[in-house]
Amino acid sequence: MRSGLIAQKVGMTRIFTDAGEQIPVTVLKVDGCHVLAHLTNEKNGYTALQLGAGLARTKNTVRAMRGHFAVAKVEPRRMLAAFRASPAHAFHVGSELTLELFAPGQRV
Repeated sequence: MRSGLIAQKVGMTRIFTDAGEQIPVTVLKVDGCHVLAHLTNEKNGYTALQLGAGLARTKNTVRAMRGHFAVAKVEPRRMLAAFRASPAHAFHVGSELTLELFAPGQRV
């Protein structure tokens, strides 16, 4: 199973094919998506990666979450999400995920 990314919708545009047809597309912005934790089957009941994106102010982050971010050695994040992933994924806690995760032409 493949992991995901947290993205922000910027807007809509269109792409024209060689035949002159237009295809509507959504423009997404991926900014600083980091792995915060590994959720394991033994501890959480399922296997997933917890990701965080977007910067949050430290003063607006509760102390418990500051500790959670400190373990991953990243700055506080505004958005958190967990994506199911197979245990074979070798993403380390604190590593940044980029668009190279997806293949060209793949739908998201």
